[in-house]
Amino acid sequence: MNVDGVMTGHESTEDFMNTFKNYMKVIKTCDNNDINKCYSPKIVQTGSDSEPIEVQTSDLKTAENLGNSEWGTNTMSFVIADGTTVIMAYNPNCAYADPIEDTGSQVSCLGFMVDVNGKKGPNKVGDDIALKGQISLSNCDNPIGDMCWSTDFAANIAIDTCNDTTYDKQGTANSYCSTNYWAGAIKACKDKGMELPTRAQLAQLASELYVNSSDGSAVTIGATENKSNLKVKEAYQENPPIKYTGYTYWSSEERYANRAYLRGFNPTDSGWSYYNKDYSYLRAICVSN
Repeated sequence: MNVDGVMTGHESTEDFMNTFKNYMKVIKTCDNNDINKCYSPKIVQTGSDSEPIEVQTSDLKTAENLGNSEWGTNTMSFVIADGTTVIMAYNPNCAYADPIEDTGSQVSCLGFMVDVNGKKGPNKVGDDIALKGQISLSNCDNPIGDMCWSTDFAANIAIDTCNDTTYDKQGTANSYCSTNYWAGAIKACKDKGMELPTRAQLAQLASELYVNSSDGSAVTIGATENKSNLKVKEAYQENPPIKYTGYTYWSSEERYANRAYLRGFNPTDSGWSYYNKDYSYLRAICVSN
């Protein structure tokens, strides 16, 4: 395409694809609202082996999601005749050196993610997936309301705050300090560059997740309010950021030196309470702006 002088000068990814299909055996194309009708798999792994990150490929809708915020274009997905699947974004301001004369400036035209074996595993960047660019989803697993939430996790790693009060300044006054799972949750969130949410933030999350069960109207839940007759919004039923089957989530606020506040999430209600910091079966979720 570069030799023929048709790499540059396109206004959008769609415009570029119309020319690209003359050079590759593309058997199917999909716009950015139907990425997974062409691209397999639906979830890919990136990041390091020690800290893997799962990415929903349906979220890769713009060039910005492939690390190119200044391009201002959408992505497209497509399938090549040999089964290779691709997500691609085009840069309207790209420029390539002349391939014959080797002159002129060179500015990248394309960002893409290529899966060479379709649905087959391991679906991991660096193994069967090649990535040109950098996946960027604002480092946010769950953008809800005006806050960013992590995926939830079991808060079952304790910190001995009898000897280390970095994550619980009152640790030495905590009668359960040798098994301080609340402090462990605080550390886990800080390791993500996030924070354990306040009671108000957990209530804000609940307000975003639920509606009134009777008429589907919006609800507002206060930091110290128990709310019943709820149902989970349809948008958060299939892939919820928390678990609704009686799980309880730590807040960052303490009741006493050995107890902290929390909020429970159930299919039809949400309420607050406080537990001892040595409870290992609770869960946590992290928050940031």
